[in-house]
Amino acid sequence: MRVAPLAKIAALALIASLAACTKSKPPSTPPVASKTSQERPQTLMARVARQAQTCWFKKKDPAFRKYKMATELDSYSGKPRILIVPRNNPAGLPKLVAQAERRGGRNQFTTFGPLLNSKHGPRLAASLNAWARGSKSC
Repeated sequence: MRVAPLAKIAALALIASLAACTKSKPPSTPPVASKTSQERPQTLMARVARQAQTCWFKKKDPAFRKYKMATELDSYSGKPRILIVPRNNPAGLPKLVAQAERRGGRNQFTTFGPLLNSKHGPRLAASLNAWARGSKSC
């Protein structure tokens, strides 16, 4: 019995889509509780964005020479976030995402993206987590 070429193509497409589902997610940092449980996620992310702008971009941190920051504080999903995107392709995929959301009466702050796998990753994650907890130091 011969299988029609169209059936072979459909079977290969199904296998490819299933294989894509098994890819691992980008690395992320564990959720961090914010400064106060009464704080809105937008307030938390505005604070983190100010610190990132001050400490990374205004101070011309070499790790961010090729990037710029975009903020999405008015999120309809309830997850305001900041994005670190390539300077030459701001509509491209973000290289670092930090977001906050309300879960169980508390803010949960998470980060993910390929910049966390770079040599600067541990420093970036530590800074973001400290700012989410309320630190104002660079």
